[in-house]
Amino acid sequence: MNEITEADGHIVGVHGIGQGRTNEIRLAYDWGNALKRGLTRRYGPHAAIPSLTVPHYTGLYRPDAVGGDRRLGPGDAELLATDEPMDADEEAFVTQALTAYAPGPLPEAGPHPATLGAPLPYIPNAVTRRLAAADARHGRGAGAKVLVLIRQAYRYLHEEEVGQQIRKVIRAEIERSGARILIAHSLGSVIAYDMLQRRELQDPDTHTLITCGSPLGWLTIRRGLPGDAHLSVPEPLHWQNFHANGDPVTGGVGLAHVVTSGLLLDARVSNGVAAPHDAVRYLSQAPLADTVVTRTAAS
Repeated sequence: MNEITEADGHIVGVHGIGQGRTNEIRLAYDWGNALKRGLTRRYGPHAAIPSLTVPHYTGLYRPDAVGGDRRLGPGDAELLATDEPMDADEEAFVTQALTAYAPGPLPEAGPHPATLGAPLPYIPNAVTRRLAAADARHGRGAGAKVLVLIRQAYRYLHEEEVGQQIRKVIRAEIERSGARILIAHSLGSVIAYDMLQRRELQDPDTHTLITCGSPLGWLTIRRGLPGDAHLSVPEPLHWQNFHANGDPVTGGVGLAHVVTSGLLLDARVSNGVAAPHDAVRYLSQAPLADTVVTRTAAS
């Protein structure tokens, strides 16, 4: 491939969980530097780096300090306080997701120190046992890592006002910047796909979706989205998905097998063993840089 000589286009990132202590400036800096590393590794020091912004939506949803009610408003709290109790509907959603993630017999009842540490009264026992099963199948700590993702996915999917506000923030940045390329990580891939299904991305203006570490392979999550339980890729969208060995969210598996219409391309990358789900590790991969270059040129 020829060396890039000039920058073109703009990219909007859609972040995932765990961003309660950051902001859109820091996210753009971290994601932009990771993308730059991948591009320069692939194309050399003169590679052009597209501009990138990452709208920060986490502060739109936080527990109200008075009375425990939820509200929308500014702030830097997580999308979900991790010590917030589950109601019956959320418990059913979490249990179903964890059962699919780690099928098979459950361990004995009781706290599971390898997953949760000290007993946590806000985690129902049925969920605790499923977390232990996830650890047994996917490695120590896997259950705890995916639990936060599952709970935040539930809130996004089932609290309509929250979803509307998050999509509004992302759509405003896409429209402001004129971006035609999205890079979505983890829960961000669920949000981006939801926007596609709701016709909120003004397709075909958005022509490229790059997803990393996506939980869309989880049937429980897909069932909470518009449409059926399979993925549909609208024309003329180009969708490239990256998944990594050892990523507890993807289980090292892509998304092409759950697509029933349109084309989705899967690519496996190696993010190491320390943090295989980390967004910046995905963004610094040379194959992702290739996709950015190819699709930027198509803008």
